[in-house]
Amino acid sequence: MAASSTATLSSSAAPGTRQLWRFGLVSGGFLLLWIIGMAYGLGVNSPLDALLCRQLAVGSVWGLRAIGWQAGVATDMPNLLLLNGQPTVVVGAPCDGLVLYVLLVGFVLAYPGPTQRRLWFIPAGIAALWLLNVIRIMALALNHRYSPETFDFDHHYAFSAVAYAALGGLWLLWTRQAPAATAVATPLPAAVPTNAVAPNSWLTARAAAGVVLLAVLALVSIFQSNMVAALSRGWAALLATGPAWLHYVPGASAADVPAGVSHLALPVGVAFLGLFLVISLTGLWLLLPARAWRQAWLCYAGIGAACLLLLALGRAGGGAGTYRLGRLLLDFLASLLPVVGLLVLLWRPTAAPQTAK
Repeated sequence: MAASSTATLSSSAAPGTRQLWRFGLVSGGFLLLWIIGMAYGLGVNSPLDALLCRQLAVGSVWGLRAIGWQAGVATDMPNLLLLNGQPTVVVGAPCDGLVLYVLLVGFVLAYPGPTQRRLWFIPAGIAALWLLNVIRIMALALNHRYSPETFDFDHHYAFSAVAYAALGGLWLLWTRQAPAATAVATPLPAAVPTNAVAPNSWLTARAAAGVVLLAVLALVSIFQSNMVAALSRGWAALLATGPAWLHYVPGASAADVPAGVSHLALPVGVAFLGLFLVISLTGLWLLLPARAWRQAWLCYAGIGAACLLLLALGRAGGGAGTYRLGRLLLDFLASLLPVVGLLVLLWRPTAAPQTAK
């Protein structure tokens, strides 16, 4: 039978180079404003953090009471959650969700989209992240009550993964709000066999390998402290038994590394960062088409160059703020955030052609 003449619509196209430049400049400017704000009271343990911690504790208490638990907060410590009169969870500044809100706002402002949509998407997204954080704190309180031996792992890894997955989902939702008119019509072939099955173009061995690498990268992030400790032990053993020239490698000992640069020996830090970048870039190479991969590589190269420049300027007397910004960019490169962000920005599945019945 002849194929239907109805054209299918491909997914919205990935942003071009100009849009990526705009995204990089706007998000970079937003990051700079955030750094300046941290210097003037918006950082960790600021009054804003204290306010967020208190209202998260209150929201969690309300939720636990709603499901039948006797919950409250300590009178002398309003961010300490009590369950049946016993202390369970302290809502600290690193867990108040402020960083997630900033990442959401920065992404939405940097990525193209209608202003009217931003006016409702940003507050709705922040409300969703706040609600998820409240549920997370409630779950941690019950976790501490029923399974205290798993509390540390769930607190540091499992629940944090859920929070960042939710942030990535909101990023993805924002990028997929392109109007239908921007979709590109793809004509079908003149004839398609009636027994042909339209393949899922994204479900390939290459894509499966990329997903596996992303899972490996997530495990590396989860067990980062364990891997760094193993690398440190290996480097110490190599120094003890290896050739003498290893002791002359710059930063061979953690004591040789300037204060504030790293608490690790330089070869250990470089080895971990190199491993993380290799896995990240290989995963992106497997999941992205050639043009998008080149854009991702250039983004990493640009951030890396800016990081090295800021670190060099900071060490040369450019000021603590310059050095701090360079360190933040370095930590950003060794995280899942750029991988998730680039996939959200650049990955677009191609719609498979439909066959006539």
